[in-house]
Amino acid sequence: MPGASAAADRRSPMRTPSTLVLAAGFVLGVSVSAGRLAEASEERTWAAHITDSMCDKEHMMDGMSDRECAVACREMGADYALFVPEEDTVYRIANQEKVEEFAGTDVTVTGVLGEDGATVTVVEITSRPE
Repeated sequence: MPGASAAADRRSPMRTPSTLVLAAGFVLGVSVSAGRLAEASEERTWAAHITDSMCDKEHMMDGMSDRECAVACREMGADYALFVPEEDTVYRIANQEKVEEFAGTDVTVTGVLGEDGATVTVVEITSRPE
């Protein structure tokens, strides 16, 4: 049938229902990903405590202050971490050197939460009364 073949050749492949559904899904996926990326890259501020990745929420070395414990754990290979009591969450810290002098203390941190939702890059940090 010559007429049927000519009609099929004139149809655009973008007009088939499955192609339209795939294209719409792609656009939606890109939009959601872009929204999450923008959300992850916004600066936030937390009232927090600089702890370490071994002790997390509570320092465990007897006879040591929080600061002494965090520094000792760091010397044993732990990283400094950001404990946010209000969220009951411990975040990894991307830029360790930025928080070193605040080990074991209460702080106010302004930073950017990474795309992984678990790592903070500290932009600014100040001491907070305990």
